[in-house]
Amino acid sequence: MNTKRNYHDADFFGQQYTRDERSLTLNFQLVNGEFAIVCCEEVSVFRLGEMGVQNVTSRLLISSEREFQPNDIRERINWAASRDGWEYTMTDERAGHFITEIRQQRLTVLVLEPSIGAELVVLVVVCKSVEHVE
Repeated sequence: MNTKRNYHDADFFGQQYTRDERSLTLNFQLVNGEFAIVCCEEVSVFRLGEMGVQNVTSRLLISSEREFQPNDIRERINWAASRDGWEYTMTDERAGHFITEIRQQRLTVLVLEPSIGAELVVLVVVCKSVEHVE
């Protein structure tokens, strides 16, 4: 991301996914009242748990800005690739692929963690790049 922002206690109020472009746009209102837009390009995996009236974030974690442990990468991507009523089981080979691609910064993982009491469950995105737009 070009500009470091503090997403703690920000309100996540919208997202737009464009299938043809494989682009995901995330919209936030920060605690100071400013609006922030984060764009994920060349999305390969993405899942948003739930959205409700209170979508307050605790942390926005991006693999290009912090190190994810291999088990954390596997667990988060495994959750994002699964769907309700069906659990995806990632093979060791596939997990190794994701871990290598993320460590070599050919893929990026974005994880939005909710604040306690928020209605937003979690958001996980695997994409080529994450950029702060506004």
